[in-house]
Amino acid sequence: MDKLSNEIRKGLIEKGASIVGFADLKDVPENQREGYRYGISIAVALNPFIIAGIENGPTKDYYDEYIRANNLLDELDEYAAEIIKHNGFKALPKVRKIVHTDEEILKTTLPHKTVATRAGIGWIGKCALLITKEFGSAVRLSSVLTDAELDVALPINEGKCGNCNMCKDLCPANAVLGVNWKVNMNRDNYFDAFSCRNEGRKRSDTLGVKERVCGKCILVCPWTQRYLKLKGNNIIF
Repeated sequence: MDKLSNEIRKGLIEKGASIVGFADLKDVPENQREGYRYGISIAVALNPFIIAGIENGPTKDYYDEYIRANNLLDELDEYAAEIIKHNGFKALPKVRKIVHTDEEILKTTLPHKTVATRAGIGWIGKCALLITKEFGSAVRLSSVLTDAELDVALPINEGKCGNCNMCKDLCPANAVLGVNWKVNMNRDNYFDAFSCRNEGRKRSDTLGVKERVCGKCILVCPWTQRYLKLKGNNIIF
């Protein structure tokens, strides 16, 4: 399936994806992956100049960039699904309108970052965000599920944050517990999602927007800082 995988990756990158990875989801419970064996993880990098501007809190530009990336991801999901279906396979694009967060536990059935770690494009940081070597955590993610056998990568099963605690030390919600992630680890053992939500809600209220946005842990992550420096934004904490 190298030909199909290459067609999907090439097409998605041309249309604005920053990273594309393919995952074998056999180790994910079947009900979570809705019976599909394979997944496509799509990442869109956030504008480094906008990320560099959120040191003192989220901005309207940051919120607009957040929405831009989400809208693009929906388009990319649908595009990848079209390619797969054209080749005679089934595909389920996990666009925003069909992905629901259980507000009691603040989780979705199959998090995009789970597909991303299975596709080998990054690991889950202490801040519970996906971290990539290319862009740090300054990415938005989405996924497509399929029965098409793809050219899958080796999954990443543990964090690469080591002794770094920048996100823990600078989190305004004290939501980061400072524990390195490992596959199948309960999120509550390394991150307090409810404290993060509440702080994000307060910060979003100052912007007058409904989505919960903060971004502090994105900005201060050394992997994100590396991305910013490569783009000429030398911000050091």
